[in-house]
Amino acid sequence: MTRYRLWQGYYDGPHCFARHCDGAPITIESGTYGEQDCPNAFLCLEVSVLGGMCSSCCAFEVSRRLMKEERELGIDPTEARQEKCINFAGGIAASIHQWACCMYCTSCCVGCCAPDSEGAQECSAEARRASQACWSIAHTIYKGMWAVKIIAIGCMSSQMIHEDKYGKQSPLKEAPESMKMEREKIDHENGNEIPMVNAFTDQYAQHE
Repeated sequence: MTRYRLWQGYYDGPHCFARHCDGAPITIESGTYGEQDCPNAFLCLEVSVLGGMCSSCCAFEVSRRLMKEERELGIDPTEARQEKCINFAGGIAASIHQWACCMYCTSCCVGCCAPDSEGAQECSAEARRASQACWSIAHTIYKGMWAVKIIAIGCMSSQMIHEDKYGKQSPLKEAPESMKMEREKIDHENGNEIPMVNAFTDQYAQHE
């Protein structure tokens, strides 16, 4: 915990209104809030409060990124597939949500512009029901995405625990066996091959 900073500095910079207006909230500067004096309290706030509804997910992502960078780990194939699935489902849910907003606005406009027309009022009511159905579909997709995210966090947390326990350990290697280097010398007179021990091995044997 001696190296702890708020989100380890990964979320430093302007957020919310500060992205569009200088001096507006919120700009995060880790290490300037006294985290070193009381790291456990800040860590508790980081996991439960500071990130809103996504506090636990943000804290998990920071821990995983930090471990991957420190130990030079690559992207897990399962993690990559999960992110693609979340992004695909999120795009569909966002599109449905936009359609729901458009239909609801259209329903309101039609109902206000033609209050005495039965057809217009019926069309407005149908559009309102369609928008509510789209919102329900988008909400169901978001709940499914959240469930997938929670399951993935559980699996990846197990990976991180295993890496923390056994990642630094490497299997012991056996000492290399001593090898005797030999070379052959050809007897030019008789045409025979005479084995000749290398001088280095010869000196080593003398020392023994």
